[in-house]
Amino acid sequence: MSYVTKPVLIARYTEAKLRELTDREAPYQDAIVDTVLDQAITSADSVIDGHLSGRYALPLEQVPTLLTDVAARLTYAALFIDMAPEKVTADYQAAMRTLRDIAGGTVRLDVGGTTAPAATADGIEVVASDRVFGRDNLRGW
Repeated sequence: MSYVTKPVLIARYTEAKLRELTDREAPYQDAIVDTVLDQAITSADSVIDGHLSGRYALPLEQVPTLLTDVAARLTYAALFIDMAPEKVTADYQAAMRTLRDIAGGTVRLDVGGTTAPAATADGIEVVASDRVFGRDNLRGW
C-alpha cells in the first residue's frame, strides 16, 4: 500500500511537470515514466514507514490525508535529481518535521483500527545511597 498514488500526484503537480521530471533518458517517451515515479513513491513510503513503525501498527488500514500530503511532498522532492527549487525544499523539510512530530507523539493520526504500541508500565527507578557530605554529616566541622 502506498501513501500516495499517481493520480493524486498528477492532480497536485500536473502531468506536464511529472513528465518533465520522470522522462529523463533518450529516447524520450513524452509521458510519465512509471518506473521512475514508482521508485520515488517507494522511497517516500519507506521514509514514512520508518517514522510510523515505532508508534503505529503497519500497514495502516486507511491512509490519513495528512500522510498523503506528506508522501506527495516527499515523492515530488525525490524526483529532482539536480537542485530542487526552494519551494520544493521547504515542502520537503515541512514534511520531514511532520513525520518527526508523528514519531514523537506530538501529532496523532486517526488511523481507524490501529493503535499505538502500549507504553510499558516499567519506568526507570533511580535509587541513590545516602549523601556522604550533607548538612547533618558536616555539623561541627
